[in-house]
Amino acid sequence: MSFCTLSKDFEQGAILLEKSFIVNYLPECDELSLKVYLLGLSFCANPTAPENNMEFICDALGITAEEVERAFGSLADMGLVSITSYSPFSVSFKNIKGAYARHYKKDKYSDFNTQLEALFPSVAFNNINQYTVYYDFIEETKIKPEVLITIARYCVNLKGEKIKANYILAVAKNWLDEGVRTLSDVDEKIRQLETTNEAIRLICKAVGKKSEIDLEDKNLYLKWSGSWGFGLDAILFAGKSLKNKGGFTRLDSLLDEFYRNHAMSVQEMEEYLANKQAIYKLAYNVNKTLGLYYENVEYIVEKYINNWLGRGFDESAILLIAEYCLDNSIRTLEGMNKRVIKFYNEGCVNVQSINEYLAQLMQRDMAIKKIIELTGYSRNVSANDRDMYKVWTQMWNFDYDIIEFGASLCQGKPMSALNNLLAKWKNNGVMTLEQAKANGALVNTQNSAPTYTKEQLSAYFYSLDELDDIEG
Repeated sequence: MSFCTLSKDFEQGAILLEKSFIVNYLPECDELSLKVYLLGLSFCANPTAPENNMEFICDALGITAEEVERAFGSLADMGLVSITSYSPFSVSFKNIKGAYARHYKKDKYSDFNTQLEALFPSVAFNNINQYTVYYDFIEETKIKPEVLITIARYCVNLKGEKIKANYILAVAKNWLDEGVRTLSDVDEKIRQLETTNEAIRLICKAVGKKSEIDLEDKNLYLKWSGSWGFGLDAILFAGKSLKNKGGFTRLDSLLDEFYRNHAMSVQEMEEYLANKQAIYKLAYNVNKTLGLYYENVEYIVEKYINNWLGRGFDESAILLIAEYCLDNSIRTLEGMNKRVIKFYNEGCVNVQSINEYLAQLMQRDMAIKKIIELTGYSRNVSANDRDMYKVWTQMWNFDYDIIEFGASLCQGKPMSALNNLLAKWKNNGVMTLEQAKANGALVNTQNSAPTYTKEQLSAYFYSLDELDDIEG
């Protein structure tokens, strides 16, 4: 995908700078946005050229990719480009010829214009776009002009006259999304923001921020203290724990983590951080045991470790399972996870219960192997053997002694013969060793069952899963 392209309605050929751009847009463009727009537009003459990429524009202008994206964001707000992809980042340049075809009645916004100009006494309003960008926002959002003027006044008081229209409209959009629509709503919002100054100063000190407090800082504090419900002491604790790294952005991320994990007080945060260190250490030890290496284990903690701990496994049990996985050449976290889930389904979440369960499995295989030897064979236990043994003992409720006796009657025959014999005994009510010895292998000579056709039996086959065991 080319970095910069023309929209489909753009005339192909030589790229000319539209008079509409010079008259309506150029006065509103800051220096960086103008440079980015002109350089990007030049790319469109040859979209497949090797220089049509983010790296070239960064090198040419001596700026970062983030600054390029912000500049194109401002251009998109002005209607000059469309951002067609964020990953990878790409833009489409719009055909701005006739872009300002929308007209407004001359007197509709006369009062608004007067108030807007009063907010910027040192700014010359000699371009219709300086007004229409506000008109369009009013028409699209249905916000009252006096409400937008009040928001603009607050932004100017905070940032000064150099503030751009797109910043004011972005603030207005955010406040509208929060339900701020009337003058009283705006007054209450501003009151809340102004009362946060002292608290934010303390937070700035905690995170090592030395620049002036801005609107974004205030909005973040209102989210932390209002929507999320953190006390100032908890916010300050979180800020100090960052050790002057990351500022408000990193603090917002950390508080989000605390919020998601229900650590709301200083004590809960301390406990969470201590536990988090132990969890990350456990993740490293699991990887080490399996012979794995991950520089960042955050994903492993989120996907596996927290899930295992949440199911009730303790640290010793998790490390034991990792050791057993290594012994059995299982060296992936997903492979280990399957075994963890198996133990969980069996109710084994600590070292003792896991080892007891494995001992039961070993004893079961020893019992099955003895049964195999009684039939005259010498081989390892298979999964099919285990399945049949589970049916005989758990579903048909045979004791081990009667199974052994049946095996002795099936010498030289496969396990399927023993399965058939036990099935016959079950169907004829032969459930004890004494009854089995009395009937022996001749149990099939007893009263015969009714005879049904294949078609009759087939009618019930589909509902096997829905039926209970048939009692004799």
